[in-house]
Amino acid sequence: MDLHWTFLFVPVAILYFSWTPVQGFIWPMAGWFATLAGLLFSFVLVHELGHALVARWRGVAAERIVLFPLGGGAFLPDQPEKTLDEVLIYAAGPLANIALSLLALPFLLARPEGELLLRSYVNPFGNLLLTPTLTEQILGLTIAVNLILAAGNLLPAYPLDGGRILRALLQGPLGHRRATITVTVLGVVIGAGLAVAGYLLSDPLLVFGALFIMVVSSLEFRGGWQRRRLAAVPVAQVIRPATVLGHDRIYPSSTVGSVRALFARTSWPVLPVFDDWNELLGFVEANTLANEAKDNHSSIEAYFEAEFVGSLPEENLLAITEKIVGANVYGAAIYGPRGKLIGYIFTEDLLPLLDTLPKKVGRLFKTKWSAERKSGHR
Repeated sequence: MDLHWTFLFVPVAILYFSWTPVQGFIWPMAGWFATLAGLLFSFVLVHELGHALVARWRGVAAERIVLFPLGGGAFLPDQPEKTLDEVLIYAAGPLANIALSLLALPFLLARPEGELLLRSYVNPFGNLLLTPTLTEQILGLTIAVNLILAAGNLLPAYPLDGGRILRALLQGPLGHRRATITVTVLGVVIGAGLAVAGYLLSDPLLVFGALFIMVVSSLEFRGGWQRRRLAAVPVAQVIRPATVLGHDRIYPSSTVGSVRALFARTSWPVLPVFDDWNELLGFVEANTLANEAKDNHSSIEAYFEAEFVGSLPEENLLAITEKIVGANVYGAAIYGPRGKLIGYIFTEDLLPLLDTLPKKVGRLFKTKWSAERKSGHR
């Protein structure tokens, strides 16, 4: 379990809200705020432990849990392959919060005014006038906050648990792409509704959470479009043919000056490096030489990366991109029949495909902009 660095703001916030210009620092108020922070921390921890423990039970590795002041996350390096596993893992967090509420419920009901206390915490907009003890406040908050955490996380909006569960259930009939579009659009719509509600209720935390949902949903939608675009682009469209370099070969013993000259001639951002048997060793980047190499007469041995991934021309760009990102290398070598090196694809070749707008969105934007120009509006 890791604590995010933003937890440093928690004690600062407690000190800030416990001080008034008239009374100065109020220790009882600071103690109460610290208790609230501890309760929220424990509720979020239970939520994330629910995800992690069920993931391990279903054979899915849970790498770590990271806790933020207002939430947390259980990081799964590999996503569940079965729909049932995915549903169980993402439902485990809210169910853990519901279990905490049910655990505290009989203890609160056993208090002298238990039913009235329960009504006051479940319905904060009621007009019941009660003075609960510290124990009753902790029990009431345990019930109310955990129910809010469970209900909020079960909203069918990405990246909330409810959105992930809905996507898992929709993947069968709709496929992964359409299921992702559905939950991300719902995320934007629900997030916008929550933002309006937060504004009307003067609740900045609700507005912040709503904006978070909208931003993450938008990024996931864009990521899905990018994956679809890469999968549709043939390798031939972006490959850099090996024949462009001719007989010019770079070896670890090549001088920095000669390699810089080849960069200038080809305008390539990355160049291949070969061994003495003319087998590909890795790549050297122009920016690396520009920033680190000072002597043109020294060899490039200290500046090239002896790692790369290999791909076939039949593979789509999505598969090649995933290989490059997974290996964290400069690019991929494309091999043709009989293992012949026919070209290269570098990360710089993929970025233009990721930074452009989808065609439909682009056409819509251009049409709207043209209409505004004709009508005289900007």
